[in-house]
Amino acid sequence: MADHIGIREIRRQLGCAIAIGVTSLLIGCATSPAAKSAKAERHLQRAATALANQTDADSLAAAGLLSLLIHRDEALVLITRAIAVAPERRDLVWLQTQVCHEVTSCDPEPIERHLRELDPSNGAGWIGALVRANSSRNDEAKDAALAAIGHSDRVDIYWTTLSARLSRATAQTKTISLEEAEVSIIGVLAAQAIPAYGVAANACKGEQLRRAEIVEVCRGVARAFERGDTYITEMVGLAIAKRVWPEDSPEWIAAAEARHLYEYRSKFWTAVDLWNTSHAEEYLTLCAQNRREQDVFLAQLIAAGKNPNPPRE
Repeated sequence: MADHIGIREIRRQLGCAIAIGVTSLLIGCATSPAAKSAKAERHLQRAATALANQTDADSLAAAGLLSLLIHRDEALVLITRAIAVAPERRDLVWLQTQVCHEVTSCDPEPIERHLRELDPSNGAGWIGALVRANSSRNDEAKDAALAAIGHSDRVDIYWTTLSARLSRATAQTKTISLEEAEVSIIGVLAAQAIPAYGVAANACKGEQLRRAEIVEVCRGVARAFERGDTYITEMVGLAIAKRVWPEDSPEWIAAAEARHLYEYRSKFWTAVDLWNTSHAEEYLTLCAQNRREQDVFLAQLIAAGKNPNPPRE
């Protein structure tokens, strides 16, 4: 398996491709793929410039996020400006940590400490510390970070909040449509906002689980991830839960049922995507109203006319 740096780079390139590639499809008037991509990039550049000229936190954060596609050095400056406007915004501090990881000169530790102060029940503030301890082979620091995640209530990356607020701020510039704004913001968020969960997953498998104290910690880690605000976070939690609980336990059975439910609902991704193309405003409203991506997807399924519950066997 590729290490977390390789996965991050793949995810970054994919997110950038989504943001520019799909935006070029929405533009749809250039004569060649290269021309479409260039035009889409110009659209995003205009949007980022217009956003950077605003003074509200959402616009500045959106400008920073889009700048990752074009002028990466400006991204952290813009998001730092956004936090100066709204210093209590946990979602923006989280975004700042992720952008910081993309900038060689940036030290993420003070930002992560700030996030933990703002949102002490969120284990996401410890992911960076876990990754660094793993990379440096500092077992004591690794165990401490893993325990902190295990004692947290949840692992949130503020996906729905950032999607709703930054997409709307981008559309309000009138430089691109709401649909383009949504695609662009979510595309770049997909590249940046999901942390390196592999380290947490690998810390709770194999030989490590011969230690009773690690098993107990990993049970807490599983619970925190299962309560997370994205499907990928929840799936990591479910995988860990099935390693650290006996197969006849309520926790293992609940994890298996949750995985089965996800597999059933994920068959409708295409139908939900089709619904979303003509309901951008409704989608962002759902994001604004719901903390978890899972709950947004459930509402989309129902709106698209799909039964969200698998048939009884």
